[in-house]
This record gives sequence, C-alpha cells and structure tokens, in this order.
Amino acid sequence: MAEKAKTAVRTRNIQAVQEVPCPKCGKPTRIVKRVKNRAMGIAGGMYTSCTACDFAAKR
Repeated sequence: MAEKAKTAVRTRNIQAVQEVPCPKCGKPTRIVKRVKNRAMGIAGGMYTSCTACDFAAKR
C-alpha cells in the first residue's frame, strides 16, 4: 500500500494581523497590499488599514 502524504498544517494566524487597534476609532486593523493608483495619487505597497473607518497608514 502507498503511504499517505505528509502535509503541513495551514492554519492562519489571525491574532498577529489584528493586534493593533486603529488610532482613530479603536477597532482592529488589517494589513493590506495596495497597487499604485495614479488617479487618486496613492502609492502602492503594504498598508495598515482599519476595518471600520477610512484610516490607512503605510507600513
């Protein structure tokens, strides 16, 4: 008989992403990757974004 394949555990670590509260409203934040938007004048890169308000800060 063939052996079963040994695969890694692929659980997401949500606590590491949402530990920092938003400075404006205090709700949890998340890390997002944004592309460059020339129409709005936003540079691309990694941002810390709030889940409730419009706060976003470059990391």
